[in-house]
Amino acid sequence: MQDQNDQRDAWDKVNTRHLRHPLRAVISVDDRDNAYIDGSQKRLVSKAVRLEPHFSVLDYGCGGGRWTLWFARQVDHVVGVDLSPKMVEAARQAADEAGIRNAEHRTIDGMPLPFEDGVFDLVNAVWVLRYITNDDQLACTIKELCRVIRPGGHVTFIEMIAKDGPELKEHEGEFTGAAVYRRWEQYRSLFEGCGMEMKESAISSASPLYWPYVVARNAARHRNLPDLLSPMSPLIVSASLAGESLTAGLMQFLADRNLVWCRHRFLCFEKPTENCI
Repeated sequence: MQDQNDQRDAWDKVNTRHLRHPLRAVISVDDRDNAYIDGSQKRLVSKAVRLEPHFSVLDYGCGGGRWTLWFARQVDHVVGVDLSPKMVEAARQAADEAGIRNAEHRTIDGMPLPFEDGVFDLVNAVWVLRYITNDDQLACTIKELCRVIRPGGHVTFIEMIAKDGPELKEHEGEFTGAAVYRRWEQYRSLFEGCGMEMKESAISSASPLYWPYVVARNAARHRNLPDLLSPMSPLIVSASLAGESLTAGLMQFLADRNLVWCRHRFLCFEKPTENCI
């Protein structure tokens, strides 16, 4: 329980620091990185799952609502849940300001989830599960996520992963809570152990155009040199996102053969209709 309380306090503090900049609270302090990563992740979800107008979606670990509001514009109903009361309040305010009425946001405190079996067509969990540092609690959480998905429904999942064994992060930049980076195969095993079938696995946010630009940009900043590429950054973000449909296959090929290392991993699981949990 103390670990969860620490996580809640850490996220409340992050939200307070970036109250009017929700992507900075959950992705990066650089808005250009945020635009690229957010767009790249949502492209993967759209590609893997055809969102239908009648869908009911659970956004697990909703933060400030970046996913909840995105889903709400495409489906019938969205529920965003988070352990941080301040994050949940920020998400509610963002929905109100956007005029969105088919999204609700709740603060949750541990397991089980307060939902009946099989009530959601899609469960979304992006950059959330690594903050569950206890493996038993992680297994319990994944079991609950799978329980609330209807047969034929999906879970979309993006996480930072480890190359070899688990990596404990005592803090991640401004976020002072602990995190564990695990191998993506560990997550796959846990979901499949709950009866889910992996539908798709892909690297995420791996543009061969955007990240070389970031390296050049950061090198210039470190040496106090002019950032000559800064005026082109919106175009670089747009070109990187537009080109991912062409470059994703190549980057996946290189990653599968350990020729490049990509820490962001996307997984999509489907709940078989003949195997209800």
